[in-house]
Amino acid sequence: MADFLTERAKFFCVAAPAVNFSISMSGQVTHKGSKVLTTAAKLSGSGTCPILTAMAQGTPQPCRFQQTPWINFDLKCKADSKNLLTANTFCNCPVGSVVKVKAANAQGFTQG
Repeated sequence: MADFLTERAKFFCVAAPAVNFSISMSGQVTHKGSKVLTTAAKLSGSGTCPILTAMAQGTPQPCRFQQTPWINFDLKCKADSKNLLTANTFCNCPVGSVVKVKAANAQGFTQG
């Protein structure tokens, strides 16, 4: 059984672990009072990006994370006609890093 993600899930950037991510999403399916994340979920980041800072010759640059399509989501389970995100889901950052799940919070969720 996959560990599906809820709005309480935490994400981190491999290149910039100090960047904080917030989640926005559409959909109303919940698990234990938290909305379940689907491929419609969007992340935004805040903090300093070391990749952009290096490109600016050391001048601190803010994270300019732009959502790319999710990778490694569940292909069978859906909510609101969108695939569910799992603990193994990630997305790429356009400046060359990867954003992964730091903590999943819906272990054992089953649709039904």
